[in-house]
Amino acid sequence: MTGPSDDRHSFRDVGAVQSLRTPSFEFAEVTRHTDLAEHDRRLDELARRASTAPVVDRLLELSAVAPDTLQEMSLVIGDDGEDLLEDGRANAHAGEYGTALELLTEYLQGRPGHQEARYLRAFCMYRLDGQDRMEALRILRPLRDEPMADGLREQVRELRRELRRLLTPPEVGAYARTARSDPRAALERARAYWELAPEEGALSCLVALGQARGGALDEALETATRGAAEADADREQIAALARRLLLPYLRPAAAAAVAAFKARDPRLARAELSRMEPRWRHSAVIEDFDAYLALCGTGWAGTSPPAPRLPDDRADDVYSLIAEADGQTAATLLRAGLAEAAEQALARVLPLVPGFRWLNFLYAACLLRLGRDPERAAACAEIAARDAGLTQAGELLAAIRGWQEATVINPAVEEYVAAMKSVSGGASPDGLARLRTRLTVLRGGLPTLRAAALTEQGRQVVRELEKAIGQRLGEIGDAMTVAELYDRYEAVMAPVQGGVTGLAAADRLARDLDGLATRIGDVRRAAGKGTGEDPIGKLAELVATRRAELARVRTGLLVSDLVGRFNDLVQPTRHPGSSGLPPAVLDALQPLRPDPYTLRTRLPGIREEARGLRRTHKKTLTARETQLLDELIATISKVLG
Repeated sequence: MTGPSDDRHSFRDVGAVQSLRTPSFEFAEVTRHTDLAEHDRRLDELARRASTAPVVDRLLELSAVAPDTLQEMSLVIGDDGEDLLEDGRANAHAGEYGTALELLTEYLQGRPGHQEARYLRAFCMYRLDGQDRMEALRILRPLRDEPMADGLREQVRELRRELRRLLTPPEVGAYARTARSDPRAALERARAYWELAPEEGALSCLVALGQARGGALDEALETATRGAAEADADREQIAALARRLLLPYLRPAAAAAVAAFKARDPRLARAELSRMEPRWRHSAVIEDFDAYLALCGTGWAGTSPPAPRLPDDRADDVYSLIAEADGQTAATLLRAGLAEAAEQALARVLPLVPGFRWLNFLYAACLLRLGRDPERAAACAEIAARDAGLTQAGELLAAIRGWQEATVINPAVEEYVAAMKSVSGGASPDGLARLRTRLTVLRGGLPTLRAAALTEQGRQVVRELEKAIGQRLGEIGDAMTVAELYDRYEAVMAPVQGGVTGLAAADRLARDLDGLATRIGDVRRAAGKGTGEDPIGKLAELVATRRAELARVRTGLLVSDLVGRFNDLVQPTRHPGSSGLPPAVLDALQPLRPDPYTLRTRLPGIREEARGLRRTHKKTLTARETQLLDELIATISKVLG
């Protein structure tokens, strides 16, 4: 009878939970606001807006010009051209735009400045299937700035508005198609169109960004300044761009005031501003800076000054005036791989401009690169993410979020994996108890892990860890029950390792095995297990096997017992008290024959037991045992006659 194998406490699934990986982040920001990224972002926005704008199929109708206006115009042109103008006007109102265009063109050769004729000519071009609409817009461009009667001015404005609506989307599309392959040609075309339609604020912003990207900062500033003054939409965005483009000119002029501010002397800084040239002193950024210095008073008590009472974009311009150079230095160090030096440079200046979104972006990138202070890095990245112009801010924040949760979650995952590896080759009951303690401690920390999970990936890892811990603790409970059952089995089998020597020992072993089988059945039913694939099932099969073996052994013992009892009855015995006699005397004595009465009294019982054993234990009797019983029954029957 052999014992069970030693792998009953093994756990094979030790890698169900994977550690979090911090998202990769490579710093690529070079400059702010007027760089390629913002240009492309605005271009994509304009192209998307142009492609999704609803196409309205409508044509303007020609309105009659007020009589007093016509009378005034007639006085100007004289009688010699009146017929051409009247005919052109009449044909235009009648919808004969081709004829009207010829008459008006001829008329304007002699009177090129006539406003109504120019307007009518542009209108005819607009109505002639759109073939000359760009030329119509070009004709109307000077009229936009000329003094004229209100009625005609409104008609000019309305026609220009309709032409812009029709022409701007294709022009933006053309720019988008060629801006990356031939930026100079694309920019020249866009600028030429913008000159015809300066009211298109988004286009002026795009042109200014394209000029700045090409290094023409003076032209970019002029375009943005004009756009802010002439646009009829997106004016605030263009004004903000103009302020930013002005900053490179303002920084040298404001250097003394900035130095005084960094020395925590706002009063001296204001005095330095008062000595600036008027052209700089009265710019919007400097006026905002002066107001901020007034807010700071004579200094500030804490580490950082108060926040500017300005909108975010204007506050950012003030911060840029103060710390843009520091940011550029730090960015250069960061790109060169000198994150430690960049962090030190930023740590000195960031307290002076705590709301400066770009510097917060740089500082967060430094901390991530250095693997230092994830909470501070996250706070800085959140500030940076408020600036849509920082194209990497969202990516940086995601990387820091992953880093934050990994610093909390990964140690728990590693502890789980280490705990499971400690029993991967098998475990004693004491080892299982230690494993249960480690996993119970881990389960107690799950609320902290759930709170630390900031991304869906982190939350998924925590869910997997929680599930794995629960499963393993359940398995440990099962394993400890199995261990107890196996230990009980070994205790039952230990006394018979040398074999079963008698019926009493066989009966004791049978009772013990039957009790163990009952206990195993109870455990399996409680666990819902019904096959032999699990350790408890294997043990149940093992106990059943031992019980079957024991039944065969016991049958053999019963046969041996009957044969022995028969032999004891029928074999001659020595005389009582002859054990001390000399051998010669013993040889002379005849052995005593069995008493016939005893034989007739006891042999029938032995024969009936043999017949019963032969009948009831047919399946467990070996061929030799069956032969012995048959011979025993026949012999007894012969003796009894």
